[in-house]
Amino acid sequence: MADEGTLADIGELCTDDVEWWMPEATWRCRDEVLKGLGSMRELGYAGPESRNRHVITNHEVHVDGDRAAAHAYFQLVSGDLPASILAVGSYTDELRRSTDGRWLFARRQIST
Repeated sequence: MADEGTLADIGELCTDDVEWWMPEATWRCRDEVLKGLGSMRELGYAGPESRNRHVITNHEVHVDGDRAAAHAYFQLVSGDLPASILAVGSYTDELRRSTDGRWLFARRQIST
């Protein structure tokens, strides 16, 4: 969704009280997260216009009832030619199952 989805699409994947932690910013609640992600798009780091792509690997998910812990590594690759790696890091996520059965992000911590 960071590369091709809309901010509304991303919002559909988050709990109302989602927390989003990055080295340079912390956002709490869905509206704040979407505002922050919107600013990242305006800076050209993500979104369809950026042409950058997130390559995500080594997914690990542990489910415990209606909660799950997940971890994955990422590379942010530029859309320019020749392509280059702009960032490398990991996602550590907490997910919650909603009443309609969908898994939503309750917390995301990004480490670079």
